Amino acid sequence: MTEPSADVRSARDSLRRFVLVAAGVQTAFWLYTFRFIGVNANPMGDGMEWLAVFPFGLVFLGLVVPALVLAAIGRLPRLSAALASAGFVLNLVVFAQVIGEFTSHPAHLLKF
Repeated sequence: MTEPSADVRSARDSLRRFVLVAAGVQTAFWLYTFRFIGVNANPMGDGMEWLAVFPFGLVFLGLVVPALVLAAIGRLPRLSAALASAGFVLNLVVFAQVIGEFTSHPAHLLKF
C-alpha cells in the first residue's frame, strides 16, 4: 500500500485542525447555553425555559461529538468537517430561535 502524498496529508491535517477548533468552540458554546438560559429564565416561572437545552444537546451529541471523535482518531476528515459545519449552522438556528423566545429586544441578552 502506498503512502498518501504530502498534499493529501496537508489537506487532511488542515481539515482535522478545523474540526478540532470548530468542535471545541461548539463545546464551549454548548456549556454557555446553560448559563445563558439560567440568567434569562423567569425565577418565578415554571421552568419551561430549560427545555431549550435539549435541542442544543441533540446538536452537540448528534453532530459535534461524532465530528470530534472522528477528528481525534484521524478518520474520515471530510465527513467530520461536514458534521462540525452542520452543527455550527444548527446551533446558530436554534440560538436565534431561543433568543426570539426569551425577548423581543436582544440588548438585555448581553449580560453575563
